[in-house]
Amino acid sequence: MGGTRRAVLGTVMALCVLAGCDARVEPPEVGPAGVDFDAEVVEFDPSGFNGPTFAALIDSESAAEAFAGWFASRRGAASTLPRVVRNPELLGDTDTHAYLAMVTSTGCRAPTSATLGRVGTDLRPELLGGIDHPECVRAYTPFVVFRVPRGAIDGLATVDGAAVDRDGPAEAIGSVELSPTAPVFTPREVTDPGRRAELADELAATGSDRARVLATLDRSSRLLDEYGPTTLRRYAFPVRSCPDDLLVLDVGRTELRARALARVDAALTCEAPTTHLAVFDVRSIHVPDGARPAS
Repeated sequence: MGGTRRAVLGTVMALCVLAGCDARVEPPEVGPAGVDFDAEVVEFDPSGFNGPTFAALIDSESAAEAFAGWFASRRGAASTLPRVVRNPELLGDTDTHAYLAMVTSTGCRAPTSATLGRVGTDLRPELLGGIDHPECVRAYTPFVVFRVPRGAIDGLATVDGAAVDRDGPAEAIGSVELSPTAPVFTPREVTDPGRRAELADELAATGSDRARVLATLDRSSRLLDEYGPTTLRRYAFPVRSCPDDLLVLDVGRTELRARALARVDAALTCEAPTTHLAVFDVRSIHVPDGARPAS
């Protein structure tokens, strides 16, 4: 099948045979000329995790840390978490390989195998097999992790048509450099517009540009446009960074922490990082109960 490579979990296919499902289901042909790779299924749970769907590309140590944030809010024992979350070293060979981790919904069908291909700049995961039941208590949300050679993600732009995600469940919505005389402020939640105005006043009192600070705090975001303000939480952090740095929010079980990462392809470098206000949106469902922003 012209350039197609499949990753199939053999033991799960055996379950398909035992369950009487149609093992002859074929994925669509994918993989144009010049994109030829083998994908290995590292972890697969057809029942999955009851929660929001996502697709995350893990191609660095930083991306592996951010990936764990998708599961930070899930209650229960650590043993119920995916193996790659409990043992992140399993995602550690990112010099030569990358990983695609995803949770999706298959309705009332528990899939029995997973495949991965590529069309142009789009990765195409497929969850195959299983029997569609007329009804179920909740939709199946399978979890799967694919391991692919680094070359398979060169020029990659989307996963199943959606933008590539490397930074976990939070979205960095903007940053602004603060006055050199401004003391480091306490990180805080600023979901309420009144809290944003208070922080803008606090920073303006020590020399920062209030209008620029407030504009950054009030900026719209992809998450805001997609899910609306009632389902989001917004946080503000002081971060030592250069203007072109990537800003990431790590979501943990007890804390949320912001950090700056140097861009490999940054057009300019700065001699020394300065203090910036960094603002993030994250869906409320991903914030663990009691988790607090921390420096």
